[in-house]
Amino acid sequence: MPGALREANVSRYLVGISLLLGVVLLWTASNFITAGLETGENSYNKPFLITYFNTASFTIYLLPTLWRKYRPSTSNDPHHRRSPTSNGYLPLPRSRSPSHTRSISSSPRTARLSLEAEPEPTLQTGLQDYDLSPISETIVEVLPRLTIRETAEIAAWWSVVWFVANWAVNASLAWTSVASVTILSSTSGFFTLALGRICGVETFTRTKVFAVISSFIGVLLVTQSDSSLNSSSEPGSLPSHPIFGDFLALLSAAFYAVYVILLKVRVVDEERADMQLMLGFAGLFNTIALIPIFPILHYTGWEKFELPPSKEAVIICLINFCITLSSDYLYVLAMLKTTPMLVTIGLSLTIPLALIGSTFIPSSSLGAITLMSLLGAGLVFVGFGMLGWQGYEETRTVERVVVDRDLVADEAEQ
Repeated sequence: MPGALREANVSRYLVGISLLLGVVLLWTASNFITAGLETGENSYNKPFLITYFNTASFTIYLLPTLWRKYRPSTSNDPHHRRSPTSNGYLPLPRSRSPSHTRSISSSPRTARLSLEAEPEPTLQTGLQDYDLSPISETIVEVLPRLTIRETAEIAAWWSVVWFVANWAVNASLAWTSVASVTILSSTSGFFTLALGRICGVETFTRTKVFAVISSFIGVLLVTQSDSSLNSSSEPGSLPSHPIFGDFLALLSAAFYAVYVILLKVRVVDEERADMQLMLGFAGLFNTIALIPIFPILHYTGWEKFELPPSKEAVIICLINFCITLSSDYLYVLAMLKTTPMLVTIGLSLTIPLALIGSTFIPSSSLGAITLMSLLGAGLVFVGFGMLGWQGYEETRTVERVVVDRDLVADEAEQ
């Protein structure tokens, strides 16, 4: 059993890294595509409206749930149940006395079952038997699936935090420089590490601290190199309200850490919840709750309600809409399969990838690639690589089983 579980955890971790790299590619492409909306005569700087439509797009994820709920049943047998090993769940191992288990809890926190190795118990599954007599005590994590109500409650607060984090970073671009936004947004690694330590989902290690500092310095070097080129080519383009813009960028970094950490605390594992349903609820809540904000912003002059000024702007908005719809879903899965720290530092990879992408875009200047920017990109890669390797080593030592709440009840009755 230990070897099989470790292999499953390692595979799950590697899938999470693959999903994260896919998200980085999507977001880097989105940065190039949407760059035209922020500058030029046909600029369309509507942070609230754009964030609103991107969030509302999550409502589409309710359609698969409705289809599964109302489609004709595939089995006429009322006692038909899915396989115990479907979705990665394993039934609870039978113990010969109540002393073998501590408790089974339905709380989001992980309940643990201490399986003693006296009579060489086995974990029965539909595919094979796993020996539960390792050298040391085996810890089985009982993670009951979230109900629809619990999923909706998590989606309610998560939608608020997600919207504030994304609106703040979009709005900050209108008030301060891109360099300041990039640097301050990269401080989310510090917020994530501190909040994760408080909530018990991250630990302070030298590797994590060094990785966060390395990534931040790398972002700082790349941004400094880029801003020095821009200041020499476009003098006089100063931000209008730099202090307020910097505050919004820092607010975005803090709220970003809040939503990844609290989501990890409440959900723990992506197999506990229907992630499409959760994102669908988040989109639905934001779509309904934020409608009254539009007339307030419009009539106060903070943000006039206007449609995109050109056909090109409409196409760019639709592309960004699709990228957000897919990338945020993949991002949440990647975070739950790995760690909040890894995905936080991993998003900084958009900066070195943007440097690489600029060499293939005719409109980009090759002068943007300097020794300083290359050094900064290397530091970002080093930070991500160190975190990824540490997470891989930790995953290899974990023995973890996810148990379905319904299957636990069936085992208890038997």
